[in-house]
Amino acid sequence: MSLRYKFKRAETIIGAMNAADKAALNHIGRSIQIAEENLSSSARELLARCGQKCRGLCCRNVYPDELITLTDAVLILSRAGFMGEMIFRCAENESLFSANCVFLENGIGPCMFPPGTKPHKCIATFCGDTGPIRKELRALRSRFNRLFRFILVKKPVLLLGF
Repeated sequence: MSLRYKFKRAETIIGAMNAADKAALNHIGRSIQIAEENLSSSARELLARCGQKCRGLCCRNVYPDELITLTDAVLILSRAGFMGEMIFRCAENESLFSANCVFLENGIGPCMFPPGTKPHKCIATFCGDTGPIRKELRALRSRFNRLFRFILVKKPVLLLGF
């Protein structure tokens, strides 16, 4: 699946939601944002070390299609829909041999996605020992799993009109 396909599919899923589904999606998105904030707070030293040691190596020499899932695309568009045009423009630059993530501002960073809208792997990837933040990582994963289950249950109804 390409990034363009995932974001188009996410756009279709969100567009087919009724007001109650969108409110539930917003609630889940907010819980992910809170979990991300808690993780960032607890991982402050680890993030500083990552920034000094590898300087964003996790965003370079990657294939974004492997980092960003359909679940992530739904989260991003539901929380930062105002960025839709820019997201699709960046996704057009996706290639099998990209050197850097296509969502880095000016091709070098930082990430163009605001807090609370970043893909799970991007939030939960560190270049050091994650033992001290295990609880926060588990909480974040739990919120993303909740989003995944929400989409999994809603997707056939939304896409097929049952």
